[in-house]
Amino acid sequence: MTNKQRKFQHTQKHLVQNLTSNLFDIIGQQDSNRKVVATSEIKKGKIIYDIEPYSHTQSQNFLSVQISSEEHILDTLLEAMNHSCSPTTFVDCNQMLVIAEQDILPGEELTFFYPSTEWKMDRPFSCHCGSLNCLGFVSGAKDLSISQLLKCQINTHIKTLIQNSFKSDYVKSRFKKQYVSR
Repeated sequence: MTNKQRKFQHTQKHLVQNLTSNLFDIIGQQDSNRKVVATSEIKKGKIIYDIEPYSHTQSQNFLSVQISSEEHILDTLLEAMNHSCSPTTFVDCNQMLVIAEQDILPGEELTFFYPSTEWKMDRPFSCHCGSLNCLGFVSGAKDLSISQLLKCQINTHIKTLIQNSFKSDYVKSRFKKQYVSR
């Protein structure tokens, strides 16, 4: 058996072990209205899922998750997790873990706040999560106010992209004041 075959076998074994967790089930058909539901009680702060290994994708799509300013990945569990403006989990892209944001009861859906990982969504959508904090429309962190972003935990790459956006906006406004008004 070659190293490549051994690595693939390990990856497949890991995926099977990870996705056969006693903490959750994926419900629904692939690519069609899936969701992830807790099968047992999960305490706030508990690691629910180890994202590694995962599959890199060449370009962003509606199933991919942004893990850095440039990278997107595909992962079976993350593809099935729905958005909520009051999420039950946090997808931590630094540690590559899904962590409970609150106590979760059996039967409760595992959700995450898409703008916590996505700067600009491939397919923006109207949100109907029913949360008191519902954004109404989800298009990525790029289009949210700071007060909206402060309501949920966000990843380091999103914080960096926000800072870069402010710097860029500041430079543009300074340029406009200096050169356009002349």
